[in-house]
Amino acid sequence: KSRLCRALDQFQRREVLTEAIAIMAFFKVAAPVLAFLVAPVDGVKVQRHHHLRGGEIASVAMHLYRHDCGTKSKFSYLQIPGAGMEPGAIKPFTNVLKDGFFEVDCVKDYLFEHGDKFGDNKVSYKLGEMTNVSIVHYAAHVPKEDREQMTHEVCFEFCRTVPDMLFFGLTKGRQCYCAPYYEMEASDSSECDEVCDGDKGLICGGKTKSSLFSMHSCSNTAEVLTNTATSMTEVGGELTALANLATQASTALQGGAATYQDKFGQAGDPGASDLMQSAKVFAGVLDKALGVAGDLYKTGADLHGKAMVAASGDLTSSKTVGEAEDFIKEMQAMTTKGEASIEELEGLMAAMAGAADEEAAKDAAKQYYPAMYFVNKTFAKMPSTCTGEASEKPIVASLDGCARACDNDLHECVGFSYFPGAEVQQQQQQQQEGPSGLCFLFSKLKTIRYYTGCSEQGSHNDIMCYGKLSKFESTDIAPNPSGKCEGCLKEANQADRCFE
Repeated sequence: KSRLCRALDQFQRREVLTEAIAIMAFFKVAAPVLAFLVAPVDGVKVQRHHHLRGGEIASVAMHLYRHDCGTKSKFSYLQIPGAGMEPGAIKPFTNVLKDGFFEVDCVKDYLFEHGDKFGDNKVSYKLGEMTNVSIVHYAAHVPKEDREQMTHEVCFEFCRTVPDMLFFGLTKGRQCYCAPYYEMEASDSSECDEVCDGDKGLICGGKTKSSLFSMHSCSNTAEVLTNTATSMTEVGGELTALANLATQASTALQGGAATYQDKFGQAGDPGASDLMQSAKVFAGVLDKALGVAGDLYKTGADLHGKAMVAASGDLTSSKTVGEAEDFIKEMQAMTTKGEASIEELEGLMAAMAGAADEEAAKDAAKQYYPAMYFVNKTFAKMPSTCTGEASEKPIVASLDGCARACDNDLHECVGFSYFPGAEVQQQQQQQQEGPSGLCFLFSKLKTIRYYTGCSEQGSHNDIMCYGKLSKFESTDIAPNPSGKCEGCLKEANQADRCFE
């Protein structure tokens, strides 16, 4: 009773209570028929079958072969009488009628012995005056030379194309049959413990009991195909927008690093040259990720076109539904890859994304002083470069954006070396928008080089190593010969020249 009440409650939520009551009165087997509405058991093992398309495990432990199918069944229980009673009219593997399945019970099924009108148990058939239905055997409709070793998927592939069948059963490790419903009868204490012939990791009933599976009906292939294509396109749009930003960043990193590496190489500043090399290397990492994103976009666009053609065609035959399910599976995989590409690019661009928020970054640089202020205030306004332990990958940002990125790296960043991008912007103003300054964030400052030979006017004065005021206020980070000052610089080198 309690099981029946729970099932009725589920039916009320699906607004088909009247239909359920009618069929319960007619068949006297309500609980088994409604079993597919009961919460599924955990631990379902997937065995993919090479004829099934677009397979996946749904969030309710249901094996699905169409993406995101509706939860409300399209069949009517009132169509069950007469199911399986015309074996000559059954043409398996023609029209796909079901798109998913999940296990519901392990029982001795009354229908296997007394609902077999045309099989080995036809002498025991007793449903003629009750429901006038019959189970349908896989072996009776598939030639011996075409039969496959039995698994859940082999049986489902057959039964999902047999009209009016809502369940399929497996017994003795190899016998498959389709049924419009099932009915538990009294039996011994044995279990479903016979492994499937085609997969020793799956159970296909027992010596006297059947593993029963409910099949899910759905006739919205075109809708699912279209929705899946839309989801893939949305991911593609997001990926394209992010890829555009990454392309701009890579261009600025490559161009800025090339300009400054040459300049500081001639000035004899190996530390600054190494920073520029790291910017080039990171630009290469971005370019590699962008290459993957570009390939995904092209493949997705082609797949979308083919899917839309399929969605507008005839989706009633097993062949066309199978092709549509292949498209759905491919688009799901493409969407997953697209999301992974987005996640990768977002990770690579995370620091730059924080720096790009101009409103949040406004005046952030005011909390940072030239690092020479904490070494020797006399040279605080001199251009300087520094090296240290990197807390982030090189980024493209304005001065305030660079400071904002350091603020965002709250527990790591203590300062940064900044190289303005005015010259780079002039060279690439037709190709690039936004700031193009190069910023290198540090969790620890190690060396600094300050230039005393530069004129007081010029953009070179914007090249500066900065320290976070809250970190270094009232401290002296000048190199300490004793080696006992953990926060002190290892080197502070004066260059009586300029790098221009």
